[in-house]
Amino acid sequence: MKIEGLHEKEIFDKKFPFRLIVNRNLNFQYPPHWHNAIELIYVLKNDFVVLVNSRKYDLREKDILYIPGGDIHEFCSETPTGTRIFINFELSSLNSYADMDRIYTQLRAVRPITPKDGTLYPKIEAELQKVLKERENGGFTEELYYTARMIDILVLLCQSTPLQVNIDNLKNRKSKSVGLEKIGKSFEFIEKNYMEDIHLKDIARAAGFSEYYFSRLFKEVTEKNFHQYLNEYRIKKAEILLTNPNYTISETAYAVGFSSISTFDRLFHQNKGCSPQDFRKLYVGV
Repeated sequence: MKIEGLHEKEIFDKKFPFRLIVNRNLNFQYPPHWHNAIELIYVLKNDFVVLVNSRKYDLREKDILYIPGGDIHEFCSETPTGTRIFINFELSSLNSYADMDRIYTQLRAVRPITPKDGTLYPKIEAELQKVLKERENGGFTEELYYTARMIDILVLLCQSTPLQVNIDNLKNRKSKSVGLEKIGKSFEFIEKNYMEDIHLKDIARAAGFSEYYFSRLFKEVTEKNFHQYLNEYRIKKAEILLTNPNYTISETAYAVGFSSISTFDRLFHQNKGCSPQDFRKLYVGV
């Protein structure tokens, strides 16, 4: 493996798009970098600090962190010793599966997973433990086994609040049920119409609420206002198109629903920490 600029290349030893590293280095540090593969960090012993897109994640023992491909991250351990598991997997190896575009979008967010996360954490930790056990046993089926475990983990991530709804923010059980149903309709509306010129009144109507009530409920559930969520969703879609050299920057902006190139540039930089042009150079080298 090597780093050119910030791009970490050749991370896989062979054609199989999977890598597992057990790290016990003293005072472990690793510079900012990015790669196409997704990354899972599983902290087995002591704490560990990870910065992703300049945001700090203080991981405790047994915590798990999911990092999507293309996000710039670095490691800066604040404890002298520890054990961390780093797993990389290339999502593009699954491109033959149906509806991968939607799966890419749902997996575009950095996601800490801790023992406090209900039923999700033990399920994902169980899959990681299986991976570690297979690493010890080895065998001619290990590549198939690793792929199966990664698919299991990706399915769990997609199925567990894939739209990042903060259910705990709703005030009571009744509002949880009603709110999630209505907000679910708004998410579906965004997914189908994000490339169009949609407004708060359009999505409120789709959810069956007044603009005022919907705006309050949406913010309560997602911790973001409608325009912020819509713009972030469009940016995630734009990231996918920017990896395709057949799309120009302006074509990408218009394809995901932005009517102004300058607005697209500003919001992309605000969300990703770099311009669309720089993102494309980092990701595909063109």
